[in-house]
Amino acid sequence: MRKGKSELTNLFTETVAMSWAAHTVIAMRLTKIAFGGVDATRESRLMVTEKVEAAAEATLQAAQSVLTGQAHRAPGRAMAVYKKRVKRNLRRLTNG
Repeated sequence: MRKGKSELTNLFTETVAMSWAAHTVIAMRLTKIAFGGVDATRESRLMVTEKVEAAAEATLQAAQSVLTGQAHRAPGRAMAVYKKRVKRNLRRLTNG
């Protein structure tokens, strides 16, 4: 039972950290959009496209977990999709 608590704690910690990074990405994107121009249009389109793709990929990861008898891994695998994408956007937006 201890292992289950540890996994849940890790998932919670990763979720909090990822949500902080996501808020940073949102702020940077909104700033870019507020300045207008070609970059704003590109960022707006990219933002919508990425959200749809991330949701589809996260759903697929969760479904695969359930279908392979590992339903307990579905939340972590879905979160990993968003974590990877937020990290990539943060790196892109900070040119780092």
